[in-house]
Amino acid sequence: MSGKYIVKLGRLRCCYTTRALGNFSFARGRREEVLANYRRLEQETGIAMDRIARAELDNGLRVARVVEADAGRGVIRAPGPLAKVDALYTDVPGLYIGFCTADCFPLTFYDRARQAVGMAHCGWRGIVGRLDRILLEAMAWDFGTQPRDVTAVIGPGIRRCCYRQHDDGLRNAFAGYRRLKLIDEHGDGQYSIDIALALRSNLAELGIAEVVDTGQCTGCSPEFFSARKEGYETGRMLNLAAVTA
Repeated sequence: MSGKYIVKLGRLRCCYTTRALGNFSFARGRREEVLANYRRLEQETGIAMDRIARAELDNGLRVARVVEADAGRGVIRAPGPLAKVDALYTDVPGLYIGFCTADCFPLTFYDRARQAVGMAHCGWRGIVGRLDRILLEAMAWDFGTQPRDVTAVIGPGIRRCCYRQHDDGLRNAFAGYRRLKLIDEHGDGQYSIDIALALRSNLAELGIAEVVDTGQCTGCSPEFFSARKEGYETGRMLNLAAVTA
């Protein structure tokens, strides 16, 4: 894999960076070094810093609409209204929305009928808290988005094979998903959990039938940063989505 992983569906373009392009979180590196990585991204993809609106995440359930005036926020400008937000959506052509991750899933909603796009930060809190539903409802309110018109794209994230836990925190959090058999026991006090399966279950409940899963595991692949494998202070990938003009 090169420094990025690209998904193209109609006018939708998703870009997920890899370790090869470096760290994209200002909280995990010196500002000039991170900006140099954004410049490298532009050289490889044509995505300019002033055409990105990046959320500063809060591991919560807040959603924000992105307009043209937000271009550059979170990168070359202060995040402003995109701070403490875990999902973004827009109908501005050519404006990339996104955020940084190192195990959580970037979930993209592409409204094919209205050419709008949303992206949600789906770690375990976002999945259990139904951030997917909150994002879809926001897009429906502003754009008229309907589940039948949505293609969902699940980006790189930590999968069942690598997501291990030793306490009951996730057991309890995902108690409402027991029918899915998310958990594999390992007999050493640890268990694995498939939060991607829970996310796909959420999408089915919303009535979204068209789902594209990249299948990429940030735990398995050395191409990606993984907070679970490397520690919380590791670098962060950048996840972007836009409806191209």
